Amino acid sequence: MARPGCPDKCGNVSIPYPFGTGNGCFQEPFNVTCNVSGAYLASTKVRILDINLTLGEIRVQNPYIAWQCNHTNGTNSTSGDLEGLRLDPFHKLSYTKNKLTSLGCATLAIVVGGTKGKNQLEYPTVNSCFSYCTDASNVDNSSGCAGMGCCQSSFPGNVSSVNTTSEPVPDIYDSTIQSFSPCSYSFVVEEEWFKFDPSYASSTDFATKYADGVPLVLDWIAGNGSCSETSKMGSQYAC
Repeated sequence: MARPGCPDKCGNVSIPYPFGTGNGCFQEPFNVTCNVSGAYLASTKVRILDINLTLGEIRVQNPYIAWQCNHTNGTNSTSGDLEGLRLDPFHKLSYTKNKLTSLGCATLAIVVGGTKGKNQLEYPTVNSCFSYCTDASNVDNSSGCAGMGCCQSSFPGNVSSVNTTSEPVPDIYDSTIQSFSPCSYSFVVEEEWFKFDPSYASSTDFATKYADGVPLVLDWIAGNGSCSETSKMGSQYAC
């Protein structure tokens, strides 16, 4: 439930404490901005789809889809240098419920994340996947994502920032593949939500179709102290 006297919903999204909208309604950094277009996590400005207190999860809309198109007529376009998703210290990407996903043929997708080791120093994590196909006949025609027109890869836990890139592999990417699949896409998405469609392998408008983004699951914590320590915090004790 929300704090007494505070809004418990923004549109059709329930806003339970420690999340909240307005002064005195939330615990930092769980401030939610509510406007006519929906609920947004104020610290990262991503749209909120659902908040789950029991699982300690929040589903958001990930607007960062990296793409690159190389058409046979010589016109090329790209999503540019996306800044990627940057989270506050109380939110992390769920490594059990999200996957790096890539669409296209002869495409290499890379995800670079930022995490902290036991010494609290930040260091990068990198993972990748490779998707291959030459035409419609060897694109996976199931909803799976097994490397033919689509690939997926996991990434480690404790990741607080993420950026993806997607590009064709020069030694493999020839004119036959280019004419069938001129564009490649990469993004991090909720694994359970994403269902591959064979048309995605040759799509030139996937990023436009999902211009608002794709669902992503974040883990969140109200604090990182021990139970004995935090129970002495009085009104600041989130639980």
